[in-house]
Amino acid sequence: MFSSKKYAAGEVLFRQGQPGVSAHIIKSGQFEVYLENGNKEQQLAVVGPGQIFGEMALLGGSGTPRTASVRALTSSEVINLSRAHLLTMFKGVDPILKHLVLTLVNRLKEMNSKIRPDRTDHVCEAFCRILTLLAKVNSANDNEEDIVSVSFEEILDQASMILALDASDCAFILNELEKRYVIKIEESGNKRQVVFDPQEFTGRLTTVADEVGKLIEGRMVQRSSLIDVNRLADIVGIEKTQVLNKIGSGDFPIELLSFKKEDVEPWLAKADSDFFASTPSKKVITTPDQVMTFADIAFLKGSVQKKVFSNEEIGVFQWITLLKHETATEEFAKRILSCIPPRIGKEVRNELSQLDDDYMVDEFEFEELEEALVDFAKEVLEQKNAEG
Repeated sequence: MFSSKKYAAGEVLFRQGQPGVSAHIIKSGQFEVYLENGNKEQQLAVVGPGQIFGEMALLGGSGTPRTASVRALTSSEVINLSRAHLLTMFKGVDPILKHLVLTLVNRLKEMNSKIRPDRTDHVCEAFCRILTLLAKVNSANDNEEDIVSVSFEEILDQASMILALDASDCAFILNELEKRYVIKIEESGNKRQVVFDPQEFTGRLTTVADEVGKLIEGRMVQRSSLIDVNRLADIVGIEKTQVLNKIGSGDFPIELLSFKKEDVEPWLAKADSDFFASTPSKKVITTPDQVMTFADIAFLKGSVQKKVFSNEEIGVFQWITLLKHETATEEFAKRILSCIPPRIGKEVRNELSQLDDDYMVDEFEFEELEEALVDFAKEVLEQKNAEG
């Protein structure tokens, strides 16, 4: 039903402005999403296995212009998903669920068409259009003289998705607008609300839009010259978790944590080839609050790990999902296999030996397993600490 295609490193899948005909699910490799402005490029994101891009071709229909360009960073393969595939999958779906999904899709299409980034070169103005639209959606009435309030987190979610900005960039814009008295950010408990007067908003924004726009554009340009963890791992030819482990242990030079190209590349050229392969010197995790992810379990004491991985409620194929995930280093995977109950471990090893090289982990299943295993690990730690 679905076709797939392989791409060589550096090969462009599609360019900004071209008509879109399908979305793509990454089966293997990494891709860079970027904007083109004349001879300049601005990186928006680096995406990897299990992630999807080009989805507006499904939402807006065939021919919808691509809002960004995409190229392969490594030898990669994608699964192509057309609008026809999407409609075929909807057959037999519960009518209420189908109506709900299509309603959300149509709302996103409508909002995206009103505030598409290519309608302006001004990031701040595009962002503020989203803010005003969300205010109208959330307003309890049509009285434009009322003060409106919008969830801070909702603005970050919508703006980062539609404008392809980092959530941190969206928060930066909001904070800069508050400094200039265009909006007010109010906190109540753990929630934040963005409050402003629609009647005064446009006038106040006009006086500061250029200034804030230059600040955010400068921030984005500066970040485009940085190397993120994924890119660093790709340059060295190792797993991302090995880089993260070294950063966490403090072995990676702290002055390089900004990942500036001009600093990182010379350091990598001089670094010992065994640096990332050596065992990190990160201290052992001993308290429940330190266990946040599946990867953190690798730093528990051996006795705690054994208890965690002796969990017989986890099935054979669930163990395979954990073992084949990118966060499970070779050393960590061996530790897991040594702790799994022998009966289950034998089946797991047998299934692993029969997997294809292009086996792709289901990210949704992994996240559910990660949450369950992290919770269990915290319980085991609490019990161990209580016993002394």
